[in-house]
Amino acid sequence: MVEDGAKVLEFPKPKAVAPMPPVTPPRKPEPKEHYRVGYIPENGMTTLTLIADYGNSMTLSMNREACEAMIKMLRATYPDTEDDIDPDDPDGGLPVEDSEARVA
Repeated sequence: MVEDGAKVLEFPKPKAVAPMPPVTPPRKPEPKEHYRVGYIPENGMTTLTLIADYGNSMTLSMNREACEAMIKMLRATYPDTEDDIDPDDPDGGLPVEDSEARVA
C-alpha cells in the first residue's frame, strides 16, 4: 500500500477517437455457371443441374421423352415474329417450326 499520495502514478487522460467506419460484409461469389447438362449411360438418363447460388443446386434426371418435352416447352417461348426478336438474344431468337405444337 502506498502511504504517500504524491507517489501514485497517474494515467493519462483518454483521448477521443473517431468511430470506426461501417464495414460492408463480403459478398458471396457469383456462380461461374448457371446450369450443367450431363448424361448417365447406365440408365440412359439426361441430367440438368440448375445452380442457384453458391453451394445450392437442384438436379433433374429425365429420360429422352421428358427431354424432348422440355425442348418443346422452351421453344414455345421463342418470339412469333421478326419484330419480337431481340438482337442481343444469345440464340438469335430461333423461330419455332410450324409443325411443332405450342405447349403452354
